[in-house]
Amino acid sequence: MLAKKIKALEIVEIKGWLNSEPLSLEKLRGKVVLLDFWTYSCVNCLRTLPALKEIWEKYKDKNFMLIGIHTPEFEFEKELENVKNAVKRNSIEYPVANDPERVNWNRYGNRYWPRAALINSNGELIFDHVGESGYDDIDARIIAELKKIGEVKDTEGIKEQKRAHHFGVSPEIYAGSLRNEGIGSSQVCTPDGCDVYKDQGDYKMNVIYLEGEWVQKPEFVEFVKGKGYIIFKFYASEVNVVMDGSGNAVVFLNGKPLTKLNSGSDVKFRGKKSYVGVEGAGMYNIIRKKDFAEGELKIEAFKGMRVYAYTFG
Repeated sequence: MLAKKIKALEIVEIKGWLNSEPLSLEKLRGKVVLLDFWTYSCVNCLRTLPALKEIWEKYKDKNFMLIGIHTPEFEFEKELENVKNAVKRNSIEYPVANDPERVNWNRYGNRYWPRAALINSNGELIFDHVGESGYDDIDARIIAELKKIGEVKDTEGIKEQKRAHHFGVSPEIYAGSLRNEGIGSSQVCTPDGCDVYKDQGDYKMNVIYLEGEWVQKPEFVEFVKGKGYIIFKFYASEVNVVMDGSGNAVVFLNGKPLTKLNSGSDVKFRGKKSYVGVEGAGMYNIIRKKDFAEGELKIEAFKGMRVYAYTFG
């Protein structure tokens, strides 16, 4: 929430526009503009998409513009082709600006995904919102601004589906050395080197454990060869994993294959096996169930598989 109106900063140094010709706030003067800072591997950002799509459908024929400013968290999200695929996969029809170097993110002093900034028809920033809920409030403010310029009269606001907060849900956990306090498994040395991890079978909550030959890079851990897995003990009803590679990763919950009742949208089944078909870098929804509970997610690795982060709901 802003204490006073301030002039909105121009959108600059965009490295590719999707669903639109290049746009500028100067050319959009006279329209109400909503800027949405997002990135496609962020589960919180993806949860806002239904509300954003509804807002776009309601006002796209009015003096209104919605611009998604794609601002990457990981290096792979800087690639325009990956952003294009994400926009297509998520059926996003409003304009998306690719800002791989976070230029506009920094200009707006941003620190969070997602973030929404509402700009009135005079080019003034009038409302600032952080987080995945509250888009019904944003919609109400859009209506108020459109009324001022005679674009709408009385109109019903969107009905945003609220997600209940549950105390104790596991926090987002990163695998790379930049934001990881340590791997739980013991690292041992062999004649070939010291990138072999041994899983002792005793797991602490919210700690990553590895088995086999892995290397840890600043943003991810990568499986090198042979047999191995990554295991994580969590408390949640939903688990997403940001991964990269090309192969089938067999998954287990508490030592057993997943079922239709606890599997996420990216889990497939073959015989008695449950697995995720990893096809490039992105967020994969692995566990989704009704109840919140402790669990151990085990992912059998394939050569070249990278794990960046775990997110929960």
